[in-house]
Amino acid sequence: MSVTVKNVGEAGRGLVALKDIKNGELIVRDTAVIAIPANVDVWEAGEEIMRQIKKISLTEKEDFYNLTRQDGIHQLCNDLMEEASGDTKRLSKAQKIAKFCDEISIFFNNDIATDDSFRCLFLYLSVLNHSCDPNSFYTGTVNNPRQLELRAAKDIREGEEVTVNYILVEGRFSDRPTRQTRLRDGWGFYCSCSLCKGENLNIHQQKQEILKQEIVIIQSDMTNECDQNPATVSWSRLCTLQSELVELVMQLSCGQLMLGRELKSLAHLAQLARREDILENALNSWDLTIQDLGVERWRREYNALIEKLKKWKQKRKKRENPNEDEIRQFLWLM
Repeated sequence: MSVTVKNVGEAGRGLVALKDIKNGELIVRDTAVIAIPANVDVWEAGEEIMRQIKKISLTEKEDFYNLTRQDGIHQLCNDLMEEASGDTKRLSKAQKIAKFCDEISIFFNNDIATDDSFRCLFLYLSVLNHSCDPNSFYTGTVNNPRQLELRAAKDIREGEEVTVNYILVEGRFSDRPTRQTRLRDGWGFYCSCSLCKGENLNIHQQKQEILKQEIVIIQSDMTNECDQNPATVSWSRLCTLQSELVELVMQLSCGQLMLGRELKSLAHLAQLARREDILENALNSWDLTIQDLGVERWRREYNALIEKLKKWKQKRKKRENPNEDEIRQFLWLM
């Protein structure tokens, strides 16, 4: 094992590197110990969470109960109790939450959504603390959606804390105030990472914020271009804008983690714009990113796109305008 759980200060416990870890290196492969369908309501979840807790080992139980809790669950229980006053349905919900309040608050503060529409708890990944400039990331494995791989996003030194970005997808281009609000509302803390610490932004922080502002402006322009009849959309303009966006993402401190998604979008738009040169460059850059980070799942996505592009090659070569079927096949990933 290349990491261990340690006290890391204000953030409590965290994962710390036991040795130097290279960019792209597998840190840990973690399998869910608890999994419930994503559509299960919080008051219904407790009994199922408890049932699964009873099946895990004593060590795993101890690790589970050492995890952080979501304070809002206790407040929800109290609110439902106060509002029940003769409403048997609300009272029943409140009682179900109260019975398994600790288990529910731990689970919903640490769960991760998986590709098979489940909410899962992973004991190692649950200990990871947040950074807006993380040194690691996790992805699903190829054959088991409830098993995740944690990999280094940059070189990590022995003794350094291993961090991830809790809002990497939905908050990847958010400014500092928006990120802080998301983290406070979702997890109850203020971030003090290298991109957030200090009352006034330093030069590096300012540059990162400006880059994200420019990306958001480009995304807005692209959205406006898409909000019209597909027959009048300028695929060439969209492709050019996405190329500019990719250049900006490459300058972000954790841009490598976002490049796969953006390069895939660029390849899609290059297909629709009939830009063979941009398509080739996007695929080459995506291939290099996958090689650097070593994610097998991304390699499969890449290979699947290569096969799809072969099927639509003649359309691209003839420079015909894309029809609705082709557009659906190569959607822009907002």
